[in-house]
Amino acid sequence: MKQIGKYIRHDEFAVADTVQGVRARNWLRRKFVGAGSYIRKHPQEFVLQILTFALLCLWIYVGSKKVFTYAEFRASMIRQPFADQYGIVLSYILPAMELATGILFIFEGTKRVGFWLSLLLMLVFSSYVILALRNTWGSIPCDCILEFPISWKAHLWVNGLITIACILSLLLDRKIRISHRKKLMTKLGS
Repeated sequence: MKQIGKYIRHDEFAVADTVQGVRARNWLRRKFVGAGSYIRKHPQEFVLQILTFALLCLWIYVGSKKVFTYAEFRASMIRQPFADQYGIVLSYILPAMELATGILFIFEGTKRVGFWLSLLLMLVFSSYVILALRNTWGSIPCDCILEFPISWKAHLWVNGLITIACILSLLLDRKIRISHRKKLMTKLGS
């Protein structure tokens, strides 16, 4: 082993000692600086991207969980306080709607539809939880369909937070679209 400049010679092969490590650190530093610069220049777009990703993950997780544990999910839907035929129909529709909603967030052109559908689903789910908490059916239905191991009241709070996130996302999306439209019009006008 013999050092020649910044290279160390190993068995007839010249290998960079620390060049690879320095390149990797510089690349990573440039990426973080670039991300930080983007966040400072476009904070609303960054928040919208975070909310989009969170809703995408939520719907894909919830829908796929129902698909992978379908027999258990279907049985729990049949045990709900409405007629069995509605439970059977809902056991097909809910996972498909949740997965479809998650997929809408993947594409820029369908993201707004995903926000609206998320808002609608959250309002429906929250209404069901409110009815359950008010003992509309004489007792609280089994919590076997809850996606997260929390109480019905906590589930209502989570649904409320997701609803607020959907509304905030729609407002941010609208504001960003208007801003982009104004910028485009000023470029075309000049």
